Amino acid sequence: MARAAPLTLRLLTGKADEMAALQRVLEAAPAYFHTVTGMPPGPAEAQSTFTALPPGKGYDDKRVWGLYAGNDMIGCADVIRGYPVRDKAVIGLLLLAESWQRRGFGRAFALLVEQMIAAWTEITTLRIGVVLQNAGALAFWRTLGYVETGELKTAEAQMGNVVVLEKLLARG
Repeated sequence: MARAAPLTLRLLTGKADEMAALQRVLEAAPAYFHTVTGMPPGPAEAQSTFTALPPGKGYDDKRVWGLYAGNDMIGCADVIRGYPVRDKAVIGLLLLAESWQRRGFGRAFALLVEQMIAAWTEITTLRIGVVLQNAGALAFWRTLGYVETGELKTAEAQMGNVVVLEKLLARG
């Protein structure tokens, strides 16, 4: 059995080749988009992932990382620093191409992202919203120590309610 290339996390800067790779990753996860929006991924998903911001936040607060196996991007993460309050960071998206899912890479990816966020000294809590009917994602985040806050949100582009989970950021 061939050994997989080491996983690395790279901060994306918006270059054309990165955006094309990001779009390929997003398109390689159609089940996610069908679950959360009822639609396949659109032709501008990479641009939306890279530019979407919550109210009151700027691009200095946003990080989009690519997860690479060797030179191939296999996943992406979108994180907003200091949202919704100064000491929290929200993971807007953490997604692997479907061919890389259910192989232990998601856990490794989430831990790499947490390590990057740990460098932000003001951040004490990680936060994520998961569409209620995305049972696999809910189970995944719970196994990583995220706990439901009791908040239930509705989002225009999502199908159904969004459950908010949080976890204290481990430093160490």
